[in-house]
Amino acid sequence: MQVLPIDASDLGNRSYLVTDGVVAVAIDPPRPCERVIDLVRAHGLTLDLVVDTHLHNDHVSGGPELARATGATYAVSADEHVGGAHGTVDGDLFRIGSLSVTVVATPGHTPHHQSFVISQGDRCAVFTGGSLLIGSVGRTDLLGADRTDELAADQWASVRWMLYSLPGAAVVHPTHGFGSFCSATPCTGTETTIDVERSVNPAALLGRDDFVETLLAGFGEYPSYFAHMAERNRSGAVSPAYRDPIPVIPEGDLEELAARLWVIDVRPRAAFAGAHVPGTVNAGVDGPLATYVGWTMPWGAPFGLLAADDDQLTRARDTLAHIGLDLPLGSAIPSDRARSAELRLAKFGDLAAEWTDDVTVIDVRRQEEWDQGHLEGALHIPVHRLVDAEMPDGRLWLHCAAGYRAVLGTSLLLRDKRDVVAIDDEWPAAEAVGLPIATLVGR
Repeated sequence: MQVLPIDASDLGNRSYLVTDGVVAVAIDPPRPCERVIDLVRAHGLTLDLVVDTHLHNDHVSGGPELARATGATYAVSADEHVGGAHGTVDGDLFRIGSLSVTVVATPGHTPHHQSFVISQGDRCAVFTGGSLLIGSVGRTDLLGADRTDELAADQWASVRWMLYSLPGAAVVHPTHGFGSFCSATPCTGTETTIDVERSVNPAALLGRDDFVETLLAGFGEYPSYFAHMAERNRSGAVSPAYRDPIPVIPEGDLEELAARLWVIDVRPRAAFAGAHVPGTVNAGVDGPLATYVGWTMPWGAPFGLLAADDDQLTRARDTLAHIGLDLPLGSAIPSDRARSAELRLAKFGDLAAEWTDDVTVIDVRRQEEWDQGHLEGALHIPVHRLVDAEMPDGRLWLHCAAGYRAVLGTSLLLRDKRDVVAIDDEWPAAEAVGLPIATLVGR
């Protein structure tokens, strides 16, 4: 048995191709599905089965499309009633070559979540989706507050069952926990075992009530586009529209278009700051593009893409396809002449030298980051709330933890002709240059 991981690093997810060397099963495959198909072909395999552990809230499943492209069976929990899918129930057993694939109901992250125990002889691995993660579990609040407590208790029971029913040497392969907002807490590492999790996982160390209380207290915000993913996945629709040609936006129309619609420049932030088309928004393909476009752009709004070359455009389209943003109204690779606007990038040391009463510092990080420490005197407006927030007058300096969100935020404010500076620096540098850090009481 060989396990081949496939990272969707932009979203912090991981999917898997499991094979006996001849046939294979794909678990939680991403869009676009070409990466899985290429892996299948590179290893000379036949793909027999494609499964999703749950209806994903953070991305559109590549399962239906992958199954159609390869002739494999697509399966997901029967209780989800996904169009065109084979419905699986607790205890189902699939024989994939010499592999035995057993379906285990593990509700918690979602009500009908399933895990897959795959064995071959003495070898055993469990593919846990958003249930048992590395030193953590999947969050249980994505379906609304009215079900959060119930699902948290289910999560405890599901994880405990796996920890005390599966072999200690069984390798645990979660889908979430590599930076995903579907994880209850940050995870480290890429692999764990049942034995290890018995000694470190909160579900093993805490009783049910303490586990639920601790879990619920740790949830932060999650991207607003999550609200649109589950129903898209329930439809089972195959829509490879991200492969369709994109109309080219005439260069002379770019500035006018950017004044009315979302035109996203996907180049790295330093290139954007040096020169960009006025009115465009920067979300670089070298960072969490899908997460922050999906979180800041009004859902369903028409958008265009600008890049430095065709490779960047292709990468951006593939990345946005993860969350179902398949149909940009157009794209362009502008000339230097069309990029007439600039943005100042600064360091925390520059802020220390220039912070006066005429300057407002805006921290665009998430609430949980702010709570862990922030600049005294700064204003807190997470980047996904900037568009609707009331801004103070004067010069605005924006910072985040590393620069990506700060530049995104300043590009949004530049559309309103605000006087803005983006701090492109690592957060620890703020304290290193002597800026005052506020510490929350009790920390």
